[in-house]
Amino acid sequence: MSATPLEKPEGPTEVPHIEVDEETKEIIKEILSQMRNPVDILFFTSSTCGNRDTNWCVPTEELLDLLASLAPQGMLNVRKVRYEEDKETFEKYGVDPNRVPVIYMLDGAIRYLGAPLGEEVRAFIETIVRISTGETKLRPRTKKGLEALASADSKRVHVMTVVTPSCPYCPYAVLMANMFAYDSKGKVVSITVEAYEQSDIADAYQVSAVPTVILMREDQDTGNVEFIGVPPESDLLKKVLDYGGVQTQ
Repeated sequence: MSATPLEKPEGPTEVPHIEVDEETKEIIKEILSQMRNPVDILFFTSSTCGNRDTNWCVPTEELLDLLASLAPQGMLNVRKVRYEEDKETFEKYGVDPNRVPVIYMLDGAIRYLGAPLGEEVRAFIETIVRISTGETKLRPRTKKGLEALASADSKRVHVMTVVTPSCPYCPYAVLMANMFAYDSKGKVVSITVEAYEQSDIADAYQVSAVPTVILMREDQDTGNVEFIGVPPESDLLKKVLDYGGVQTQ
């Protein structure tokens, strides 16, 4: 699947506010009505939002509040962790306050560094629903491989997907990585990185098109760019198992 060239904006990026019409709210509400089990979200934020020129924490919080209000009662629980009030939780989860907004699901097996806005909203909502229902829609062979990784005595594998809000292909790569995290019981850590907000990460890996998928073991300081564009599910599985030290047949 194709990738989208990364075009760096000139000057500060305009930060949107969440404005959703009633028709769209009804569509989101219908999607979230599929939820069967509660999903917990940790939202890391701060009053300065990392002291950056643009405050992406505000629209992220607006999005989470909206989704929580549209989900069935008690099904989407958003805990807001503000750095000035709860530094201990930042430290517990290893969250850098200079990278907020940060979102954790599945106790950190799924992470977002930056706001899941634009095209990314679709994959974000779908991730919530699939976690809630336990239906990842991955292929049986993929599930079997991830089960082997989950039971292996090995380090966790980080799958970092660099995206932008306008990229139409990025949600497919993110959703796949998120489902790898779920079916591996957290042995895969899916990290979505918004390229404009976390430009130092994009620059470090010389990202020129998105999605760019980077893999590393959790004991490594840097990873390797393995895919530019949405990887085939079987190819991503092979790479994940290789990094996890699991033999493939």
